[in-house]
Amino acid sequence: MLTEQVILGTQRSSLDNSSVSTAESSIAVFDLHTYSQTASFKRSSTLKNCLAVTPSHIFAAQGDKAVINIYNRSKQNLESTVPFQEKFTVIEASGGSGAFLAGGTDSGRLTIWETATGRFISTPQIHLQKVTCIAFDFNSNFVITGSADSNVYVWSLVSLLDIRSSERKPERILDRHQREITAISPGRIGAAGPTDIMVTASKDSSCIVWDYRNGTHLRTYILSSVPTALALDPVDRAFYAGLEDGTVQSVSFHSNAGSDETMDTSSNQLFSEQFRHVPVTLSGNRWHATDHESPITSMGVVYEGNYLVTGTEKGTVSIWDVATGHVFRTLAQFKSSVTTIKILPPNSFVPTSPNAHDTIEQTTIKKPRYDAVLASASTIVDLHNYALMTKSNGFIHETVSASLGTKNPTRISNFTPLSDSAVVMRGMIDMRAYTPSLASKHKVEALESELAMLYDHYDRLAALHRDTWDGHARWLLENASTTSNSNNGA
Repeated sequence: MLTEQVILGTQRSSLDNSSVSTAESSIAVFDLHTYSQTASFKRSSTLKNCLAVTPSHIFAAQGDKAVINIYNRSKQNLESTVPFQEKFTVIEASGGSGAFLAGGTDSGRLTIWETATGRFISTPQIHLQKVTCIAFDFNSNFVITGSADSNVYVWSLVSLLDIRSSERKPERILDRHQREITAISPGRIGAAGPTDIMVTASKDSSCIVWDYRNGTHLRTYILSSVPTALALDPVDRAFYAGLEDGTVQSVSFHSNAGSDETMDTSSNQLFSEQFRHVPVTLSGNRWHATDHESPITSMGVVYEGNYLVTGTEKGTVSIWDVATGHVFRTLAQFKSSVTTIKILPPNSFVPTSPNAHDTIEQTTIKKPRYDAVLASASTIVDLHNYALMTKSNGFIHETVSASLGTKNPTRISNFTPLSDSAVVMRGMIDMRAYTPSLASKHKVEALESELAMLYDHYDRLAALHRDTWDGHARWLLENASTTSNSNNGA
């Protein structure tokens, strides 16, 4: 059965004196098809954008202290609490297996934590003020950060992880906003255009669309209220801005004004250079709902793009019908502010290829290693020595024996962080293709092959010794003959 879930994070009020056993769930999981709650996690209070989700875990940066709570999704319990030197203002996990956790701090730093190895990287205080937004692009090649200093930085994840260089600077600086950045939403497929797009929102009541790879400004939209949350259509046809007055602004990329005009799917006005530097003022196409006047704090679009899920400062979680712009139903009502909405990809799809699902699943979370960050300039730190523990999820099309076919082999190896996932994947395929019933035969064949190779090397070395000795002997004889003739002539 196909299921689609949403994970909701809330900020527990300081006035809530309930015990842990009776307190309202801090993190709740709902089924978007049955509209029922399927799981809950307590002992957490997260600020806006301080909840990150991977296929196996939930990471919740606490708003009152410098720790991250790690919850195991399958066991539905608090697995561990990891302390840090500085409190996080935002966190986000990379796509796919969620191998990297990016975090922004109050001092303006960006940190990268490779949760499978414990490798931890921190940039200098590049942002002048705290980091307010953070996001990975669809392929997890870039990390984008927004700050209260009104700037948006685009970072290359490959450059940040490069152990050969200690200089970590952003690839692009996007500086058209005038006030604090409130939301960032990267696209998925380039909006059917020639570039990869990203939408940013700011307290200056504007939303800007960018080509984040080269830093090109594509379009500026002026809204009637401050945008506090963003969500992009699954195929980048439009974006939705949650506003401070509790309304939702819908903006289509396939209309000239981006407001009330009918969508024209035959052309995309976003990439037209004619009006690139002319701001578009939006007035219409705003969605209103009764008793929905609290600021929208987070939002997300479902897989099919027909529903929009929003959370408000008063704790209301609503599902909007995109076609009509009306609230379809209220999913939940919390006592505290909804700070994060994470809509998970649908599961139970029948895989059609080995690449249909991730073939690597993380088994444990390695706590961050601060040696590279805390080391002095005179201290030598081994950045190559990291161990990775992971497992196969069983969807590997290789010939395997019956005894190994039902197991999930675990592999631990030391590696250099270049193509580490590919190395682990090849190792697991080799392990699963191994047939125990032919172990003795394979071992004998391998030993015989190695012995034949040694014999070949020995024969070559012996021939080289013989040729060298013969040449040396001929030289001695020729030299002796020449000396004798010289003496006789004298």
